[in-house]
Amino acid sequence: MGYRVTQTELIFIEELHNNPDIERIHTASQPTRLQILHLLTDKKMYATQIGEALSIDRKIITFHLNALERAELVTSNYGLSEDKRPIAVKYYELTAKGREILERILQMIR
Repeated sequence: MGYRVTQTELIFIEELHNNPDIERIHTASQPTRLQILHLLTDKKMYATQIGEALSIDRKIITFHLNALERAELVTSNYGLSEDKRPIAVKYYELTAKGREILERILQMIR
């Protein structure tokens, strides 16, 4: 005989599928992404800055930023860098949902 799902388990499973925050938590819970979210709690940054802060290649950072942006945890806008010779860069910052999800993950870890 196979395992039968109880009514309580069925409700829980349905709730998981209907709750977009579960997918956001899954997306954000990867270690590099958590580090990125943490860096963005205080200021907006562009991919090269984040890569330098974490000692990770910019292409890898961009991959993670794209996933975080699809999950609506970060948002991006173009602007000029604050370097001696400003260049156009894509700045990322944490969204309100990103802050909420980061806090929820940190509470689970504690």
